[in-house]
Amino acid sequence: MLSFRQLEMFRAVMVCGSISAAAQQLNVAQPTVTNTIRRLEDILKVELFDRTGSRLVPTRVAQQIFEAIQPSMISMEQLSATVEEIALGRHLIFRIGVSPSVSHTLAPRALRHLADAQPGMKMRMDTLSLKQTKEYLWLSEGDCAVTIFPIEDSFIVSRKIADIGLICLLPSDHPLSAKAAIEITDLIDVDLVFFHPNTPHGQMVKDMFASLNVEPRIAIETRFAETAVNLLREGFGIAVVDELTASDVRGDDVKLVPLAASPRLPVLLHHHRNHGSPQMIDAIRQCLMKAARDLGLDKAQG
Repeated sequence: MLSFRQLEMFRAVMVCGSISAAAQQLNVAQPTVTNTIRRLEDILKVELFDRTGSRLVPTRVAQQIFEAIQPSMISMEQLSATVEEIALGRHLIFRIGVSPSVSHTLAPRALRHLADAQPGMKMRMDTLSLKQTKEYLWLSEGDCAVTIFPIEDSFIVSRKIADIGLICLLPSDHPLSAKAAIEITDLIDVDLVFFHPNTPHGQMVKDMFASLNVEPRIAIETRFAETAVNLLREGFGIAVVDELTASDVRGDDVKLVPLAASPRLPVLLHHHRNHGSPQMIDAIRQCLMKAARDLGLDKAQG
């Protein structure tokens, strides 16, 4: 099997045109290059160069081999340069996972603050479901995650950024749209865009109805709060979403009304205790808290 070093020396001879020039480029002794080329010819059982005096003229086979290996050798050089940049801290990518609600306004604002504080930093934001988040942190696919639900894991460290409440989204011409706040009792016998019970929204609203010993009137069920607005606009009923999701709703046809005495959802920053840079985790935490204050979130930590 051919080694990378053998191919590297062969390529250097092809590019430089002589053994001496290739040795100088690779910073090795000339006999090392000579012996490697001869060994390569022995392995391949072909002649790679016509030796005319001190000149080396590539054979047709050598030219074809050079054309075959050149793209891979260039890629390897680029990979090597990238690894060196990473080791020097010049090619780092900050990766953050966020739950769908957080992806609307809070995370983009926080990343804007981070980009302003650390110009040139490469960043990636991944929107994750509840099930994906723990694996994302355990497998080091990201440096941290921000969610509106807790993660039960002894290796996951969680810090609260803010508390958010629930908001009712309803058509602007709905009879309840004139209220300053909607009580859960106002939603009895009202068509609802409901969320799956294993979502934070769905469980909280279900518990509120259960406290009244009544069943909600579900017109349609969905998994993500972000789809609720379009379902509402198609006449399926009122939706109860979190404050972050509601903050991104636009249009005169939809009215946002707070749900009175709603339970609070914590906005949490998570990271694996054995992974990631403590400095970067603290930096994004500061940026998230600043973004939460920008957005006027209740009980934003400071």
